[in-house]
Amino acid sequence: MVSKFLEIIRLEKKYNSGFSLKVEHLFTEENKILVLIGPNGSGKSTLIKLINLLESTDSGSIYFNDKLITGSEVDKIIVRKEMSTVFQEPLLFNTSVYNNILMGLEFRGKKISASKEIFDYLIDKLKIKNLLKRNPKSLSGGEQQRVALARALVLEPKLLLLDEPLANIDQLSREELRNDLFDILRATGRSTIYVTHDRNEAMIIADSIAVVNEGRIEQFGLKDEVFRKPASEFIAKFVGVETLIEGIVAECRDNVCRIKIDGSKNDIFAVSAPVDQGTKVTAAIRPEDVILYNIEMNPESSSAMNSFMGEITEIQDLGIFKKVEIDCGFNLVSFVTRNSIDRLGLEPGKKVLSSVKASSVHIFRGSH
Repeated sequence: MVSKFLEIIRLEKKYNSGFSLKVEHLFTEENKILVLIGPNGSGKSTLIKLINLLESTDSGSIYFNDKLITGSEVDKIIVRKEMSTVFQEPLLFNTSVYNNILMGLEFRGKKISASKEIFDYLIDKLKIKNLLKRNPKSLSGGEQQRVALARALVLEPKLLLLDEPLANIDQLSREELRNDLFDILRATGRSTIYVTHDRNEAMIIADSIAVVNEGRIEQFGLKDEVFRKPASEFIAKFVGVETLIEGIVAECRDNVCRIKIDGSKNDIFAVSAPVDQGTKVTAAIRPEDVILYNIEMNPESSSAMNSFMGEITEIQDLGIFKKVEIDCGFNLVSFVTRNSIDRLGLEPGKKVLSSVKASSVHIFRGSH
């Protein structure tokens, strides 16, 4: 049985601007990380403010640690003392870094001596030991955010709320701080709700994911479920599905569906619950699931149900990977390492065999 450390039921909040947030049901477990992912302005930060009781709900319930925390009779200060929040902008005081980190302990009446172990751990992991005597005004944006995170984490909150804490930091500093922060969250097992619009961050750190769009939860589930089985085209695109192919179900046997693709001679096979023949669907394929073969080197390399001959139309450099686009009668995208590009001799105009396991193809009802 799932232990719901924080649970939201039929929450609604309306604003004069016309924006409204509606969350039918959302929860997270103790010592787990729930990631709220979605485009800017979708309602992620609004939800954080409602959980932290910085704003009041119009209706609905929020339960935290088995207690209802919505309603006029709730002592908001007591509830907030069990949470810590870090926003995009580090809200630091005009005093030393050392004083900034300990200020939360003083506000909450906690003895500094009792927190020495976690304090020492955090300033070491966040690499701010040599900054303790400095004023935050003299620090870079990344250094300031490290201080803000240390101040929140030293409180050892029951729930940590992180509202895009890496959004306003330069790329290099963001990657370094992300690695340090995620190491801390894993090591401490801190119950966390993490807001981001970066799917890579979500993929690395999340236990569960809620996709937020226009004030609604479009999909909520375990990380692999959301990334592997997106519920709609919007979600598929947002979580990094590069290939979306529209078609019609020709038949389903033993939970394997054969899909006729619009404008192509190729069929696609997908492992799925039975779908009625004639149903319009969209097949979603993640680029890391597409395997490429040089047909000159290995003319019969794949025995997978989904094997497509095609021509490479474009290769883009993504850093660690290269994005290879193939015309198979439909556009198919694969992520390939630099070594594989060289080993297989891949280049635009090259004929290749593309292979995808039926179990790696997810289908949902199409919008066409």
